[in-house]
Amino acid sequence: MNNGKRFEQNFKNSVLKDVFFYRFKDGTSAWEKSEKTRFQAKNVCDCMAFNGKTLFLIELKQHKGKSLPFQAIRENQLIEMRAYSHFKNVKSLLIVFFTDSEQCFAVDINAVNEFIKTADRKSIPISFFEENGEQIHCHKKKVNYSYELDLLKEKNNEKSKRNDR
Repeated sequence: MNNGKRFEQNFKNSVLKDVFFYRFKDGTSAWEKSEKTRFQAKNVCDCMAFNGKTLFLIELKQHKGKSLPFQAIRENQLIEMRAYSHFKNVKSLLIVFFTDSEQCFAVDINAVNEFIKTADRKSIPISFFEENGEQIHCHKKKVNYSYELDLLKEKNNEKSKRNDR
């Protein structure tokens, strides 16, 4: 399993039991006529979570280094997640795990989009996530991580147990 898929699986395993979680499929399909053409599904994001009050659209990224390249986020994701975030009780989040520093952050997609539009660089520095996002505390096991995903809880819910997925 590649590191990005491992991050996604660790994230899924950290979701609280009373939070609905769905990961969109990454399917590709081939269509053949005179030459082979490939089509890649372009999902709005990697997954969604619903805590009974708020629907979270979540794009998950794992990256080495101290910044996330703009090219790591597809343009259709920025456009669609931003558009959907205008609906009542919908939050669009970019969640990034920086492997070198073992830090994870959740930041609103609108803040990410604004940074990309106004920046004079080609990547988002970790300092942006520290200043504009919410840190998600993570705990390393032997190989995998678990993430404290309290940001997905309803504010008035009692603490729930982690999911056994």
